[in-house]
Amino acid sequence: MSNTPQGTSQNDRGIRCEEIESLAILHACDELDAGARAQLDAHLAQCPACAAVVLREGRLQQAIAAVDQPADLLDRSGLLLAQCRSELAESLDDRKTRADGSAWPSILSPVAWWGALRHTLIYHPAMSMTVLVVAGFLAGVAGQRLRVVSPQVVPPGLPTFSAPTRLSASGAASSASNSSNTSAPSRVTDEQLRRVDSAHVAWVTPSGSQTPTVQVELMSPTPMHIVGAPDDADVQRALTFLLENGQRFDPDVRLDSLDVLRRNAADPDVRRTLCAAARLDPNPGVRRKALEALQGFEQDPAVRDALLDALESDASSGVRVDAIHLLLTALQSEAESGASGGQDPQTVAVLRDRLHNDPSPIVRQQSAAALRQLGEQ
Repeated sequence: MSNTPQGTSQNDRGIRCEEIESLAILHACDELDAGARAQLDAHLAQCPACAAVVLREGRLQQAIAAVDQPADLLDRSGLLLAQCRSELAESLDDRKTRADGSAWPSILSPVAWWGALRHTLIYHPAMSMTVLVVAGFLAGVAGQRLRVVSPQVVPPGLPTFSAPTRLSASGAASSASNSSNTSAPSRVTDEQLRRVDSAHVAWVTPSGSQTPTVQVELMSPTPMHIVGAPDDADVQRALTFLLENGQRFDPDVRLDSLDVLRRNAADPDVRRTLCAAARLDPNPGVRRKALEALQGFEQDPAVRDALLDALESDASSGVRVDAIHLLLTALQSEAESGASGGQDPQTVAVLRDRLHNDPSPIVRQQSAAALRQLGEQ
């Protein structure tokens, strides 16, 4: 009985290089008839690249045959051989079909495209992996876009879960979930702020706009994303909360909050927040930034008290020096404008105390210089 499978005989047209990968397995397993083997040998004698493919496949089959396989395992080489037989038979049938009719319908046929793609993926594992990775990436991107754009539909009876809240410049909150008919709150609530674990503050410029806006991200079990102008009520409320709870948030977050709030220092409520940060924040860099944000508002009694308190009791010599400069600028401005009948006695008294009692030489030096400029020494 002949071992030649049905459809493995070759005609007189010869063998082409693209057929070698299929014929190499049949050659290694001795599944070619005499005519096909003769044509293959003739081609290999003229094509070193194809000869290398056949030689490599022969060594692979020898290695597979040399491995002892348990009886309960499938014969992988047998499965591969059967697959190659089937692929070769299909290839021969396709060639016969194309020879009998026009080539264009076959080329345009999805079946033909799938057959070619399948053949390529089977014999090129690296290409197969690349195609699968690219397909997975595209599917993930498409899924993200569908999830963002498409409305969320929740079947009746299933529980709903809150999505991150986004607050616009007007303070209106919108939720990505439309499974509930209840309207979202229009302002940030105290309860939402109490549950914040961390935050991020940044300036962003929307596409097509020349005006930067503030973006505040509050991370909590129900994250909030607030975007608005520096004077937006929700933005100011969130930033004030971050400053008033200095122990809970990173100094960088508080510094970014000050950078936004200082633009609205004319607002008395904002100035109170800045004064509290100048007095109570645990980080000296944040306290110095808060004093800097108060520059120009030294005539406000609350600001003057914050400056004097910083000069008298702040543990950082840098903060005390900054307070001296601001107080001196304010007193000189008042003297030039005639706003007061004389120097502020409380400020002069604190400067004299620092001149004699401050532990920092630089603070004593700056206090003496300030008193000289005020004519008090």
